[in-house]
Amino acid sequence: MTTLRFSARALDPLRRLYEELSSETGCPSVDMGLKLHEVGPGFKRVQMRWYFAKSRSAIALFRRVFDSCNLVVARSIVGTRKDRVRVVQANLIEIKGGYPKGPWHSDFVDKALCPGDSATILTPLYRLEANLGGLETTSVKRDSESLDYDGHADVYKYREGEAVVFDALAMVHRTQSYRARPSARRVLVSWQIADTRRHMPDVLRRIGRRNGDPMFLFPH
Repeated sequence: MTTLRFSARALDPLRRLYEELSSETGCPSVDMGLKLHEVGPGFKRVQMRWYFAKSRSAIALFRRVFDSCNLVVARSIVGTRKDRVRVVQANLIEIKGGYPKGPWHSDFVDKALCPGDSATILTPLYRLEANLGGLETTSVKRDSESLDYDGHADVYKYREGEAVVFDALAMVHRTQSYRARPSARRVLVSWQIADTRRHMPDVLRRIGRRNGDPMFLFPH
């Protein structure tokens, strides 16, 4: 896991997109999809939304922001060649109110995916209130004999103008649980980047089908 500093003003186009998505008309300038948090024990009152890139114009907007600032450095630390590393999916992730203790997970999972092939980059869209949850990670690896994730956990607190970059397969993580007033809003930007060499397009498409996200593999 590493962090990258960048100008928070670079996110202005994504702030405008989020405001469009949040407006009463809900008519964004690019085509975005929507996923809601699964309803399960302890999560019935969770208000969490993923607005995901659903079109070429939507992913192009996220890619332009990514490539226009210091975040582009992440393309040099993933995969084999930076020209083959691409933003394959991107989201705006919104939580209203608090969030309970959730399951540990990896973002990308496939038998043909290796550590170093992909990464997730997260940053807050706006400055977050101090009590809103950070990124909880664990030093226990996915293939470890020990599954004591809680016993080896640490928390990264999101900061405006800073992005955290971590391996989308190898880094087991979750949203840090927290309590907040119902009107409190926690909005993150997520870019998912991956190497697109030889066999990877098929791998990424399988991951996309499982995650419910289209994967965009064309160059940028």
